[in-house]
Amino acid sequence: MNIWIEYWEKSKEPSKNTHAQLRENLKWEEPKEKQKRYFDKRKDAINFANSLGERGYYATIKQDNGGY
Repeated sequence: MNIWIEYWEKSKEPSKNTHAQLRENLKWEEPKEKQKRYFDKRKDAINFANSLGERGYYATIKQDNGGY
């Protein structure tokens, strides 16, 4: 089973929309540059993802099914 994190920097542009005035769902732009880092243990991946969040990044933990 492989575990990895995909992360990218949060946008520095302020949001111009308020949730109370939205008429349709926002369309999120795909990040220009995604980075990946692989881990052996899920616990290590969670700790790293939390530290990225504190530094201004979005992070998602992903894993494959391990052949099952």
